[in-house]
Amino acid sequence: MNISTMTYKFLFIFGALTLAACSPSSAKNDHGHDDHADEAHADDEHPETNVVKLTPAALKRSDIQTRPPTAGALKEQLRVPAQVDFDPNRVAHISTFVQGQIVDIGPNIGDPVKANEKLATVRSVTLGQARAGLSTARAQFEVAENNYERQKLLRAEGINSERSLAEAQAELHEARAARDAAQSKLTVLGDAGKSGSRLTLRSPIDGVVHERPAIRGESVAPGDDLFVIADTSRVWILGQVYEQQVANLKVGMRAGLTLAAYPGKRWEGQLDYIAGALDPKTRTLTVRVELDNPDGQLRPGLLGTLWLAANPADADADAETPPTSLHIPRDAVQELHGRSVVFVARGEPGEFHAEPVALGRESGGQVEVLDGLAPDASVVVQGAFILKSELMRGELGDGHAH
Repeated sequence: MNISTMTYKFLFIFGALTLAACSPSSAKNDHGHDDHADEAHADDEHPETNVVKLTPAALKRSDIQTRPPTAGALKEQLRVPAQVDFDPNRVAHISTFVQGQIVDIGPNIGDPVKANEKLATVRSVTLGQARAGLSTARAQFEVAENNYERQKLLRAEGINSERSLAEAQAELHEARAARDAAQSKLTVLGDAGKSGSRLTLRSPIDGVVHERPAIRGESVAPGDDLFVIADTSRVWILGQVYEQQVANLKVGMRAGLTLAAYPGKRWEGQLDYIAGALDPKTRTLTVRVELDNPDGQLRPGLLGTLWLAANPADADADAETPPTSLHIPRDAVQELHGRSVVFVARGEPGEFHAEPVALGRESGGQVEVLDGLAPDASVVVQGAFILKSELMRGELGDGHAH
């Protein structure tokens, strides 16, 4: 075999090996799997980055609330600092008019009580003396009454004188006056008509024990507050309006209340009182809204904001305003990667999608949504920040709450 023939054979074998290396089978890995297929499978293992899925337990724990966006024009509103307060007509301060000692005590702070329910028992020397005085006065009145009746009979038979009858009648009037005075004194002290030195304190209203300074065995004096009973089923919302905003106020105008303690929640009512004079120190005018509080969420002392129509004409406008836009609570909007998003409940229970939205004007704790949200969307109005945190945690590789 010459050199040329060997060269041709070498080139032929080299070309065959090169073609084999470039064949489609080379796209498979050492285990016979397609690398591209593995990449596609890997993509399927990572869900959409704008979706958060919560387990039923996590959903309950998060206390997430949803509702559709509100349709209608977003009116300009006055922002008025406000505070939840007791309705003073539904508060009772329980005290005693006698010096004494607490020997028995009933409900604790936070306990519900009914009208006329026993609260405490006070033992008082003063009360005992007053009751003894009433018993003496009643007995003297009875004696004077019997003597007067006897003197009338004797006078009718001509046995006694007119003077004796007049004296008996005067004694009867004095005895009656003494009895009535002793009765009035006991009425003021409490538990009139009973005997002994013990006084029972009772609640005059239905409510809850808000304060209880009373302590068993403690001495008490007239005027000491022993219990404060409050009925918070209806409360006052007191707002302080600045002098420059007074011209916009009108009794009956619609008012909304938001509280920092309950993000995304709003209570609706009407302005029912406007003070007649400004506070000389703060230069503000007190306004009031009364609200029902069946679930007890409106706790006296909570701070918040009253939203009042900036234009008096808006306050009288019919509630059925033709829909011109959609608006949602400002707390429902979250910033994610430089975009404004809202979380919408969609798909399986516990599944929430972050939807980009275009926002417009903001007023009264509400923000206008110009684009990106359907009128019937189930928007997360409470707990949106929790979902944002879960979403960002998932992007960092920790996964969502399952």
